[in-house]
Amino acid sequence: MARPQASPEDGYNVSIVAKHFEATDAIRNYVFDKLNKVDRLADRVIDVQVTLDAQKLDQSCAIMMNFDHFHIKVHGNTDNMYSAIDKCTDRLVRLVRKYKSKLQSHRFKDLSTVDIHVNVVQPLQDDLKVINEDIEAENARQTAEEMSLHQIVAKEIVKLKTLTQDEAVMKMEITGEPFLVYRSEEDKRLRVIYRRKDDNYAILVVQ
Repeated sequence: MARPQASPEDGYNVSIVAKHFEATDAIRNYVFDKLNKVDRLADRVIDVQVTLDAQKLDQSCAIMMNFDHFHIKVHGNTDNMYSAIDKCTDRLVRLVRKYKSKLQSHRFKDLSTVDIHVNVVQPLQDDLKVINEDIEAENARQTAEEMSLHQIVAKEIVKLKTLTQDEAVMKMEITGEPFLVYRSEEDKRLRVIYRRKDDNYAILVVQ
């Protein structure tokens, strides 16, 4: 694991984490060279986190670039670490170029937000798989009923932003998240945008 260090142009900190292998100076310098291409396109970058993972034939690179009020998250994987870095940084460059003007105007926009409460649910356990065969069927049924109820282990408050449809799509692309809940700036209705299996986006409107 590499410690956070300044970018080649000393504009922001870059943290490089290597999993399942030792990142060489050549690999780190290659990452810096690739990030310099993005640095010339984007401003107000706070920091960058780069995660490199080597799993036998699967080499992957994930980059999180944090700006003032948003972040861009991209991922790439191939059978070669250098190619994975290329794939990841190329996608980062495309997103920055595609949304550069919108991100600049978006930065100065006064986004109204409201707080929504979120319950953090603990996933079901697999304890039923280890129930002894000697337990009576009725006891097993009662145990299954008890385990079928999700337990709330924590509660959170997240910001519900008011966005246009274009801004919602932009956030989905730059963050890579599977879905986003927001209030529509056009009609003030609650909407959910999610990524389909064909990589297109669908929007649900809450009536």
